Amino acid sequence: MEENFDDFPSLKESLVSIENLKKYNWPIYDETKYESIEKFTEEIFSKVFQEFKILPNIVLPTKCKDFKFGLFRVRELSTFTDINIFSEHSYPPIGITKMGRCNFPKKPIFYCSNNPGTSLFEVVRESDFKNKQYCISRWQVNPSDDYLFFENYLQTELDEENNFKIFRDILREKLNETFKGKLSDDKMSGLINFLEFLDNSFINDESYAISASIAYRSFFPKHNMGTDILMYPSRQSLRKSVNFAISPNFVNNNLSINRFYIVSINDIKKDKSSFNISFLKYGDVDNRKIMWKNITEKDSVFEEHIKQDFGESFYKNVLRQSKLV
Repeated sequence: MEENFDDFPSLKESLVSIENLKKYNWPIYDETKYESIEKFTEEIFSKVFQEFKILPNIVLPTKCKDFKFGLFRVRELSTFTDINIFSEHSYPPIGITKMGRCNFPKKPIFYCSNNPGTSLFEVVRESDFKNKQYCISRWQVNPSDDYLFFENYLQTELDEENNFKIFRDILREKLNETFKGKLSDDKMSGLINFLEFLDNSFINDESYAISASIAYRSFFPKHNMGTDILMYPSRQSLRKSVNFAISPNFVNNNLSINRFYIVSINDIKKDKSSFNISFLKYGDVDNRKIMWKNITEKDSVFEEHIKQDFGESFYKNVLRQSKLV
């Protein structure tokens, strides 16, 4: 990192650059028009760097055993070929992987959320959920002393209920460390505003051109310090929660799946403040096999799973098979 920051843009200059980028007609990725994903991302970042010369990449090394978040994925039940095969609950096969928020075609990424409700919102979106069933799978990072590399893109407006705002503050502290405290308050404000523009692409970028390029740059760098887990706000939960995008190699080596729920959705409030679902079955992994169980009124194992995965307040609102949060 250069010691002299005299040429670093001021807040005023940064705001002008941000407006230029907002007005720019960003290209849409098309496999038939681009020689490679790298060529496309180079085009995206050439425009970004034209406006802002420095783009810090703040990666937080964390021991796997210290990553305590539950990871939840959801898939519509009718889309499974064999629900008892673990890989069917994981990231999609290369051949059917389409463009996504954090990935390009044929470059699968493991998408999940920090709670099952958000995962449901992300899958259902605006579709008709009636007469459909969904499978929620719970994953975890295997505890070890190995390090994982973690990034967050939370420099954006978050709902007051979002408990992950602390990571936004941590990143700002890391920026001060990166620039050794030599960046003036005005220039630091300019940098924060610029990062907010980029992080907002994980919410507002309809074509995914910017967000997928940022994620690709993080997940597939030329060096060996690529990001393992990337966090960004959940648009479907109205920024009340977060999503995770996880490198498939990290999934294969460091994640395990441990339980499942089959549910149907009865109702989702328009403001997505709550939803009502019915549990139909649940499954535990026993000696690498999914053991499915019907739900009974007095099932201490099921009740403990609900408390751990959906929260104590959710559990307190249990009414037979219907759960309201």
